[in-house]
Amino acid sequence: MIDIAKNIATAPRRTKASVIRELLKLTNKPGVISFAGGLPDPQHFPYDFVAESVKGIMAKKGRVALQYGPTDGLPELKEEFIKFLKKHEGVTAKPENLIVTTASQQALDLVGRLFIDASDPVLVEMPSYMGGLQVFKSYGADFVGVKLEDDGVSVEMLEEKLNWLKNQGEHYKFVYLVPDFQNPSGVTLSGEKRKIVIKLSEKYNVAVIEDSPYRQIRFEGKAPDMLYRLDQDTRKTDNIISLFTFSKTFAPGLRLGVVLAHPQIIKKMEILKQSLDLCTSSLNQLIAADFLRSGFFEKHIEVIKKTYKLKKDAMVGALEKYMPDGVTWTKPEGGLFLWVRLPDNMSADDMFQEALKENVAYVIGSAFHCDGSGKNTMRLNFSYPTVDEIEEGIKRLANTVKKCMVSR
Repeated sequence: MIDIAKNIATAPRRTKASVIRELLKLTNKPGVISFAGGLPDPQHFPYDFVAESVKGIMAKKGRVALQYGPTDGLPELKEEFIKFLKKHEGVTAKPENLIVTTASQQALDLVGRLFIDASDPVLVEMPSYMGGLQVFKSYGADFVGVKLEDDGVSVEMLEEKLNWLKNQGEHYKFVYLVPDFQNPSGVTLSGEKRKIVIKLSEKYNVAVIEDSPYRQIRFEGKAPDMLYRLDQDTRKTDNIISLFTFSKTFAPGLRLGVVLAHPQIIKKMEILKQSLDLCTSSLNQLIAADFLRSGFFEKHIEVIKKTYKLKKDAMVGALEKYMPDGVTWTKPEGGLFLWVRLPDNMSADDMFQEALKENVAYVIGSAFHCDGSGKNTMRLNFSYPTVDEIEEGIKRLANTVKKCMVSR
């Protein structure tokens, strides 16, 4: 066999295994209550709708559904998504502003391929979405971390970092943000900060990647405008690239995402995508178009929001009931996750094996920090487990925390 270490290319050598995927292997045993994955609740997948949709598609558009499609996506889905953007976000888009991807992870990969040369500075939140960090690192990004606050990224630190990079003559490429119910923290970038981000994008001529998998899953409060909408209103930069997915609002098995950006960026992404998968599943795109056209999206998302609010409230209530003093957590207004912070002298990394002995699992917070910090933090998912599992799982987790506190 060839010497893998010697012969593989640079990008695969930079690519590390997903911490979440590796942890899930450890948690996949009977009796473990896992808060580790970012899984939607399968009880609410629209099974009947998909079955009827496929039946209708095969009767009317079977040849399209089972054939190769255009790399940038089927017109049917683009048309419905443009209507969706206008109705729900007040965003005006044309077909040339969109490319359909094989879920948002491919969109992140296209962003990395398009913008990153080895050692390019990329500004990211601390903590930030692990999947984004993983793909950007594979292309050689040099991360510049910006602290996250209760109302989103620190805009003061963001400008400080941008100014420093500019003065150093560094060719910084983009700012990567998850502004709505951020993964992993669950916090939302405030409306005021969003306006400042747009101004910084213009001032420093830097692209902003707006990754929004969870935006539609808001079950409390009022949504601030999308960064793309704010930028479109000013009509100054065209620097915002917005990423969407159907994984959290419909079904992850469809593997469908959409990128919204300036036509020049979309065209470059289309060329790159041609070498990856030629096209995204035509059948799945037609199902998603039907999902939007039929009005089923609105009905389905209301069920999702009601369910996830119930589970979020159950998790927050259990944390308040069982966790010892010195432990804090976020209270998200939507999404799938919340963020737990242990006392500074504790390590969620070191505690993980002890938690497994209690038959409960989480994701270590350090995996979401580009510099490896945040060892006293953890991410908990509330969308997948049942309410009863949440109660019991948090009780087990709190027992683990208490034992580790005593041992210290």
